[in-house]
Amino acid sequence: MDDDANLESRFLKAMTDVAHEVPQATDGQIYDLVMEQTQQFTGELLGCSHDGGAYNLWMEVSDLYDDPRGPMSEETCGQIGLKAATEWLSIDQTSTDKINQFFDRWQTRHPWQVL
Repeated sequence: MDDDANLESRFLKAMTDVAHEVPQATDGQIYDLVMEQTQQFTGELLGCSHDGGAYNLWMEVSDLYDDPRGPMSEETCGQIGLKAATEWLSIDQTSTDKINQFFDRWQTRHPWQVL
């Protein structure tokens, strides 16, 4: 496997791992989880197709709790985090088009507008 394919494979695994962890967390834990896990998308996974999209998605989810411009709600953070995770797990991750559509959908507006 070449370096680019390996990086993309690691990215898909990281997104899937986060998405599997979210449903197991309580609302308050989802904030901590995404804050902890998001850093990998600008660190070790920097340079993959959707590193910025993944980082932005999970940071927007965390903003639902910690950004004064948002609802500042652990419950909303949990609901939207769960929605993003569930949608990620439901897409065909072997399809570049489906992955692109997922990130396009989540990047076109703030997560609380996706409800």
